[in-house]
Amino acid sequence: MDRQITQAEELQAAVTARDEVIAQREETIGHREDQIIDSDAVISQCNTVIEFLQEQAQDLTSELEDAYAYIEYLQEHPMPPDQPAGNEEEDPEEIEGVSDLDFEHEGPEPEAQSNDLSFGSESSVGNLDDF
Repeated sequence: MDRQITQAEELQAAVTARDEVIAQREETIGHREDQIIDSDAVISQCNTVIEFLQEQAQDLTSELEDAYAYIEYLQEHPMPPDQPAGNEEEDPEEIEGVSDLDFEHEGPEPEAQSNDLSFGSESSVGNLDDF
């Protein structure tokens, strides 16, 4: 009978030891789950920033393509030199024609863009001082 009591006590000690190991492992799992959740949040934030930067890069690439197309157009269609001050009344339509160019119809066709940045808009065409 003493032997069975000893065996029962040893089994009870083994069960208690296993319960402690299980509790430690569950605690470790809980910490790792928290770390995974935190990492997922950081990854999500990074992905949001990456998407924003990709959109900016696409917009800038589109603007660059428009600028190259505009430069190419200007190289193909050079502007007349500035008129001397004494010839102000000579052919004023030529001067107006420069600011009213519609590049979508007269120049090379730019690739279709999904954004509103177009080198053919009046604001960019009429303001040649930017170039």
